Amino acid sequence: MSLLVALSGCPIGDDESGDSADEVGGDEAAETLGDESETDDDETDESSTDESSDGEDDGSSSDNGSFDDGSESTGDSSTDDEVGDEETTGDPPPCWDESWSGDQLPATFFFDTTEFDDQTKGSCYDAADSREWRLRFVAPSTGSFRFDTSGSDFDTTLFVHEGECGEQELACNDNYIGLSSRLHLDLEAGEVVTVTVEGADAFAEGFAKLEISEFEPAECDWTNLSPSLPKIVQGDTTGLEDHFDSACGGAGAPEKLYRFVAPGPGVYSFDTFGSSFDTVLYVWELDACGEAAPFQCNDDAGFDTGSKLLLDLEGGQKVVIGVDGFGAGDFGPFLLNVEEL
Repeated sequence: MSLLVALSGCPIGDDESGDSADEVGGDEAAETLGDESETDDDETDESSTDESSDGEDDGSSSDNGSFDDGSESTGDSSTDDEVGDEETTGDPPPCWDESWSGDQLPATFFFDTTEFDDQTKGSCYDAADSREWRLRFVAPSTGSFRFDTSGSDFDTTLFVHEGECGEQELACNDNYIGLSSRLHLDLEAGEVVTVTVEGADAFAEGFAKLEISEFEPAECDWTNLSPSLPKIVQGDTTGLEDHFDSACGGAGAPEKLYRFVAPGPGVYSFDTFGSSFDTVLYVWELDACGEAAPFQCNDDAGFDTGSKLLLDLEGGQKVVIGVDGFGAGDFGPFLLNVEEL
């Protein structure tokens, strides 16, 4: 069940196992199987003063919580120590704009950043004077959680600090997919963090959306590519699952992953020219596959719907290449051409 709140104000594959790619014009690869409450301490500052009077019992309580015993003073003397002039001091207002400590995920929040102020900024962008909205989030269980701003009306950034607006930044992201932002964070049950949604520049503000869900990293089931080059790999994404995407596309389309180890230092070209559908290519470092956003991607190279990546790699450097469709309905037979330039 998804919770809607409207506000106003991969485990890594083992290097030693995996399937081999169907290659044309290259050495056959060794088969390798790729692995991968709230109890908003509404500190109800329940500061109550139980006062008793030896006089009459018809006293009344004032609007600010003070108490007047209602008795009349007699004689010419007066006292400055009148009951009811006591001041109540509470904690300062919270640094966050909303708090969540429920137990049902996903939870979706809608808000308008124009109604809030600029109090902080994240480390992954260079914006000044940009308004933000802050959420106090209490992890309902131990696990991984996804924070996503897809569906917002402007270029968002997303970052998380420990505790209630603590100084330590735990994660920051800008432009995970297009102009939206996404983070994955491992938390312990009951752990408190502050999640901030901010515009990427001074003019980026307005209606925004934040969805929080439990996240289970998908396994990076890659196929090993042999080091002999050049090569043409034949593949087909029909019937495969959709686990990954990139800033260039891939959401809703199945993908095929390949592990490549650079035989030496140099620039390597990967393209999908000759494929039967609109492709997307993206790449991770091997140990980041499925855990972070791809560090490079491409949709259409030139005037074609084929995709191309040029990677400057060190000898022995291990990467995972994803061959994906641009969107839902983009799948089928493809070619992956690999060569050293």
